[in-house]
Amino acid sequence: MAKEDSNKGDLSRNPHVKQNPWESVMPIVLFIVFNRIMGLAQAIIATTVWSVVISIRRFRNGHPIGKFIPIVTAGIVIRGVIGIITDSEAVYFGIGIGTKATVGLGLIITATLWRSYLSIKIKKFIYSSKFDTSHPAFQTGINRVASMLGLALLISSGFDIWLFNNASVDGYLVIRFFVNWVYTTAVILIVAFYLERQWGKINGFPGIASLLKDE
Repeated sequence: MAKEDSNKGDLSRNPHVKQNPWESVMPIVLFIVFNRIMGLAQAIIATTVWSVVISIRRFRNGHPIGKFIPIVTAGIVIRGVIGIITDSEAVYFGIGIGTKATVGLGLIITATLWRSYLSIKIKKFIYSSKFDTSHPAFQTGINRVASMLGLALLISSGFDIWLFNNASVDGYLVIRFFVNWVYTTAVILIVAFYLERQWGKINGFPGIASLLKDE
């Protein structure tokens, strides 16, 4: 157990897991520039190559969600190939929107039908040995947060669809980036506030911030 906690601690202190803001901005810049100059296919290729390179780097640097990166990378490549074959902006962006909505729906269904599954998975990321994760409030908090995040993703997907139908491609990319940044920040703050209150019922709860580092 001590060895496992130590490994988690080493991961949390890995400076390479911090995300560079340019990793999120560059796909937008590349797509807009290449789409204007060379066309949709080249824009998709440039964006896909960048995303794959970043995914590989994160995997090699020991990103906390490293085991999911190969799946995400495969999804990025498949999306790019389909976008190039169909030569359709609606299909290319629609795949991303559909994936987001599917994940959101999946979170809600999982939290509703398999209530213990998510809490078992989340326990692997809890670094405090003093925090009683067997308390009913822990599982309740996890499932409610999963439902909240699922709903947030569905709302975001709905907004993406509306925006795509009412803006240019460039406008869609830029507006969505800034709106999602504000929206995501708000969702994170709401989730953190809720968990502070819900898990505050559990003896030994050190606070959200303390759970994200090795104590």
